[in-house]
Amino acid sequence: MTPAQNSKNRHILPYLIGALIPLLLLAVFYTLSANKDVMERICTGFSTPLLRKMGSFYSRAPVSIMELFIIIAAAAVIVFVWKLINAMLSGRRPRIFILIRYILVLTAILAWIWNGYCWLWNTGYFGYSFGEKSGLEADGISTEDLYNAASFFAEKSNELSTQVQRDENGIFAGSFDDFKDAYDTLYLPLEEEFPFLNGDTTMPKGVYFSKIMSMTGFTGIFFPFSGETYINTHQPAWCIPDTIAHEIAHQRGVHLEAEANFTGIAACIQSDDVTYQYSGYASGLIHLMNALYKADPDAWKSLRSTFTPQLEADWTENSRYWQEME
Repeated sequence: MTPAQNSKNRHILPYLIGALIPLLLLAVFYTLSANKDVMERICTGFSTPLLRKMGSFYSRAPVSIMELFIIIAAAAVIVFVWKLINAMLSGRRPRIFILIRYILVLTAILAWIWNGYCWLWNTGYFGYSFGEKSGLEADGISTEDLYNAASFFAEKSNELSTQVQRDENGIFAGSFDDFKDAYDTLYLPLEEEFPFLNGDTTMPKGVYFSKIMSMTGFTGIFFPFSGETYINTHQPAWCIPDTIAHEIAHQRGVHLEAEANFTGIAACIQSDDVTYQYSGYASGLIHLMNALYKADPDAWKSLRSTFTPQLEADWTENSRYWQEME
């Protein structure tokens, strides 16, 4: 090996080590992920407490940390590509050497980001779920029971639809700021029934680029790199309280989306705030009606005919909105 080759190898070595360290940490994570008890201890003893502290700290910032992160990441990608092109065209070093160096840098960056996501958030997917902790089973359901559940939610949605504020077009009226007051007591009833949901809650932040979120189909996001939750404020207003409750479920350690749907709706319908109650029942009704349509279209049609004009207006507006966002 020539002195020049030795020099190049020594120059690449720090980049190689920089890429290997996060890759080894990922190997440790996925090795431990096979043991549910270990992952549960990491989740409850490290990840969730740290996320709550981060959420409390970053909630003081007047801007969305997630959107700031995306903007910085986009700028970093542009700078990275620009520097790579310049280095390749400079001719100061062999192009293969430059390419290997930049690949190692990119590998290290992406591996560290994925490490953060895994150790802060993915631990919950490999630990015990809400269903396992609560003892509630998600077994199959008969069409009759599905219809009865949908009927109950339709009855409550109809009843509450006449009690919430509406605009001149008869659509549920409200904005993200209108729903902030009830967020910190939202989970008190559930905490009594499921003590493992105890914990601090930070108010989710509205997203500036909410319309883009709608275009990608997101109503809310939990961002594990800041411990904060973010709400799409561009979506139909009646959906926002349930989305807030759903995202707070993630703050409380509920990771699976279906289980966050369940706990979010349960929190809403037990709230003292009528707007949260309506949002919870109406959102639950959507899930139930979608399932009922697949199981028994005639029963779905029969139940749909019972909607009050107010509930029908919100239901129609919701469908119109999401079709438009597609």
